[in-house]
Amino acid sequence: MHTIASLPPALLLAAITFFCIAAMGLALLLLRYASGVASKAPELVPVAAFLGTISTAWALSLGFAASDVWSLGSRADQASAWERSAVTRLLGIAEPNALDIPVMHSALLSYMHAVHNREWNDKGNRLSDPEVDAALQAVRLAIVGMTRQGVADPLIIKAAQDFDELQDARNERLAVGQSAVDETKWWLVLFLTGLSMVAIAVVHADRPGAGRNALIIFAIAAGFSMWILVLHANPYQDMSSPFAGLLDT
Repeated sequence: MHTIASLPPALLLAAITFFCIAAMGLALLLLRYASGVASKAPELVPVAAFLGTISTAWALSLGFAASDVWSLGSRADQASAWERSAVTRLLGIAEPNALDIPVMHSALLSYMHAVHNREWNDKGNRLSDPEVDAALQAVRLAIVGMTRQGVADPLIIKAAQDFDELQDARNERLAVGQSAVDETKWWLVLFLTGLSMVAIAVVHADRPGAGRNALIIFAIAAGFSMWILVLHANPYQDMSSPFAGLLDT
């Protein structure tokens, strides 16, 4: 599903439309067969209330997917803001007019470049990159070196806290990226979408005209809902790197 979610919106709409049309086509074939069976054995047609069990499961799965999508978007925004804030604070400490720590300043610049180019753009925030790990280690060593430069303990403690927040924010950013590619919830939605169409077909076996109308309405509703959700499945897709502005200055 991540491969589908990475498609342009027009192609994404085409893919979901194809799925809904294919599922509806199969359901219409089933409806034609079921209507023949219903004319001979009407007692085999499930009661209308049966449709509620399948449609409720579909609605719940779609709701869980939507909740996950919005939650990931919120977490991505927070992680990005925390990471930028932590880097900005550490840069302020390393500036020449502050503690003047060129090693830390250079390491932070390397970190921003590596995150922006490697983890954000190349890997979509799904995998850690060795260059980012090396830059973090350089920052860590620079903070350790502050103890040998006679820097006041409160400043060292504050730098260590900012560094810990930077690592936590980066880990959260990567965790969100990993969660965004989890296909399980989407396969469940697709399965229950098809199963709901099957349920509509069999319930309307004695009224094929109403069944066709119900299938068309459900296919439109399901397709549009899934399209909107999958557009936002990857929260980083339309989000710019938190360091884009800092690297431009």
